[in-house]
Amino acid sequence: MVSCFLSFCIERSLDADNKRTYSHRAEVLEQKAQNAEKALANSGESGIIKSRSGKMALEYQRYGRNKSTLVNKTYIDSGTYRKKYDKLSENTDVNKALYDSAKKALKHRSGTLFEDMYWIDVNNGKEICSVLNSTIEETIEYSNRIWEKIKSNNSIVTIHTHPQSMPPSVDDFNSCLENGYQFGVVACHDGKVFQYFSNQKISKTLYNLYISEFMESGLSEYEAQIQTLLILKESHAIDFLEVV
Repeated sequence: MVSCFLSFCIERSLDADNKRTYSHRAEVLEQKAQNAEKALANSGESGIIKSRSGKMALEYQRYGRNKSTLVNKTYIDSGTYRKKYDKLSENTDVNKALYDSAKKALKHRSGTLFEDMYWIDVNNGKEICSVLNSTIEETIEYSNRIWEKIKSNNSIVTIHTHPQSMPPSVDDFNSCLENGYQFGVVACHDGKVFQYFSNQKISKTLYNLYISEFMESGLSEYEAQIQTLLILKESHAIDFLEVV
């Protein structure tokens, strides 16, 4: 199930006229993205933060500038919020582990721009590892210890927080693909929950071009991200939904 706004976006994205418009727009933006990436490659600059640089890797939530990151702890403790996690998988142990992790992370990071992340075994709901001490805002740091635990494990689901309450970022999707996660979950500080899947890499340049275009047309950053992901899921092997 998805929110009313997301349902509206999906209807728009599937409308015949809009499909033709977005198809042409996609071709133009994809060409721009390819040209930009070629130019960066030729200049010796990547323009993209590498997934494994030095002793740690970074996942960034690039967009979103909402001021309030305080968590409504009463809502997070409620049955209404808990039931969202019942819909994530058929394994009740996994769903409970994801909810418990979300609750701890949200309460821990309430009122800040820092993120927590948990890695959960999709077979039994056991915690594999976690990052609870990040000192870089809106960033998850992958240490060598994390890499060692996840590099050969293809039975992992992840959950991390987004203080600005934005949808999964391009880095979230690409990390899900690169690390072979079964799926990822974003627990937003405002109580929204997103689930996402990825079987294809997304160009960050293309993603940013879409975001810029939608924001220039008057959409908020949140709406721009939603619309960008809706278009990209039609041309890429990715999927996402807001769990309600």
